[in-house]
Amino acid sequence: MTISCVKSSTLALLTFQRLCRSSGGLRSGSYLYYIVIAALLLPCASAATVQVSSDLQAAINAAAPGDILQVASGIYDKIEITKSLSLEGSGATIRAGDKDACVRVRSDKVNISGFLVRDGFYGISLENVTNCYITGNTVIRCTQPGIMLKFSNGNFIKHNNASFNGLGGEGWYGIYLTNSNHNLIIDNSAIGNGAYGINLFPSCNYNTIRGNVLERNMYGLYMFRDCTNNLIEFNTMSRNTNSGLDMRFNSRDNQIMNNTITDNAVAGITLMEGSGRNTIKGNDLSGNLRYDIQIQSGSDNNTVINNNISDSQTGIFLDSKGNKLYGNRLSDNVVQADDRGLNSWNAVYPLGGNMWSDYLGQDKMSGPGQDVPGSDRIGDEPYKINEHAVDQYPLMGNQVQPIKIIEKSLDPLSTMVGNNVAVKVKLKSKYDLGSVVVHAMGSNRVAPGGYVFMALSGGVYQGTLATALMDPGKYDLELNAKDERGNELKVSLGEIEITQRGAGTFSPSSNGGSQ
Repeated sequence: MTISCVKSSTLALLTFQRLCRSSGGLRSGSYLYYIVIAALLLPCASAATVQVSSDLQAAINAAAPGDILQVASGIYDKIEITKSLSLEGSGATIRAGDKDACVRVRSDKVNISGFLVRDGFYGISLENVTNCYITGNTVIRCTQPGIMLKFSNGNFIKHNNASFNGLGGEGWYGIYLTNSNHNLIIDNSAIGNGAYGINLFPSCNYNTIRGNVLERNMYGLYMFRDCTNNLIEFNTMSRNTNSGLDMRFNSRDNQIMNNTITDNAVAGITLMEGSGRNTIKGNDLSGNLRYDIQIQSGSDNNTVINNNISDSQTGIFLDSKGNKLYGNRLSDNVVQADDRGLNSWNAVYPLGGNMWSDYLGQDKMSGPGQDVPGSDRIGDEPYKINEHAVDQYPLMGNQVQPIKIIEKSLDPLSTMVGNNVAVKVKLKSKYDLGSVVVHAMGSNRVAPGGYVFMALSGGVYQGTLATALMDPGKYDLELNAKDERGNELKVSLGEIEITQRGAGTFSPSSNGGSQ
């Protein structure tokens, strides 16, 4: 069997098997199932191997279906393929003007590998075809898509580099699918394209997008209008100028699993305009500037489970309803979660809710009501997100405050009006601290003159509370510390008493230990 036949038959088999799984079609044990597989794997007719060193289009025109064209190094003009062939490049470059496609494929079962394709309007364009195998090509500097699939189903796009396309004018795509289904988009690189690393628009369904590197585009992966039942897994989507993954307008029932999505300028994952019933599972999201996950505008009933969500301004933002979120680890986000809808933040006991790095509760009790003695690795008190959103079963494990008090002291604890109180605090924080102040909080919450600016000296923040303008009474000294990321700590340092002159007695200072 020729290489061309092996690739095409293998691809057809993979596509057929996935179609059966996803659509509830032929079962693997059925008689007809084995008849179809046998037909797919039948040997092809014998094919010739042709060496090509000039006029590639003429060689294509002269070839018989199934032939293998081995193309020598050199620069070749644009080509169009209208019969089943295999083209194998060895240092060969295909170039076209910015108004033409470099490679136009208009036949099923075409295999193209090993070419540098550049400078055309499109790079490699598959149009109304199936069972094509595009692998190991570099497609760069095209005006619009590097690789395009148009009304094309069941194709295999693997190990290609589709980078730096769409840089002029509006800017467009590395890899573009339109009205194309059941394709395998695997282990490609799409870096530095004008707008999208990979774009699906519209009505692209049951595609597998796996193991791709989508970096430094505007969007890593963008799905727009009625894209459903796609599997998106093990991709890297990082350092894009908007979002890593953005899905809009009824992009439903997709599986987003085990991706690494970091350092994007807006969001890691965005679901908008009715993009519901998606599963977001097992992803690592970190350092995305505004949101790690953003779900809004009618994108309801998504499932968000077992993700690592960290180092963002807002870990999870929801302005939608019916979403289920549990088993996630949220750590070191300025705002861990912002829920403006009606969503569920935990599964039933004992599966539990989410791990929150700033949860300060204990784990001494167990049971659905957390009222039975004994640890169960679930916090005894709920984690409150806001007035209407609560995680009833917060998971325990490596809770860390972004700003933490190590030591504190107030000296003295009781003094007369006019005397000073020395305040010292030692803090630990992951990020640089900005302002650190202490307020003397009385019955009216802020007493006149009850304010201490804390200056850093020898690793300890120190300040002096002047009491000359304060009324006699008891005051709670409240620390307010904020870091460069916006994390804030408000906590009491303890209570002092200010008495009228001649009415008070001296009390020794109190030194706080580790918290």
